[in-house]
Amino acid sequence: MSDQVETTLKEILTEDLDIAENEVSGTSRLVEDLGLDSVALAIGVVAIEERLGVKLTEREMLETKSVDDLVALVRSRMATV
Repeated sequence: MSDQVETTLKEILTEDLDIAENEVSGTSRLVEDLGLDSVALAIGVVAIEERLGVKLTEREMLETKSVDDLVALVRSRMATV
């Protein structure tokens, strides 16, 4: 993870959602690998909006499969802002 979006998302996953840093990679699946549940998804949505200024829904987070997919989704939303 190298740019600001990736760095911030990794911080959200590790700090806000208490996921071990060594478990987070681009190919990590949000639900299956990292174990995000509905509460974690809600916390993630709020943290993304607060830190990156991007509004996502819990449904979008749930439908996003991997960390790389989430990075791409956030970047696409930032491009339209």
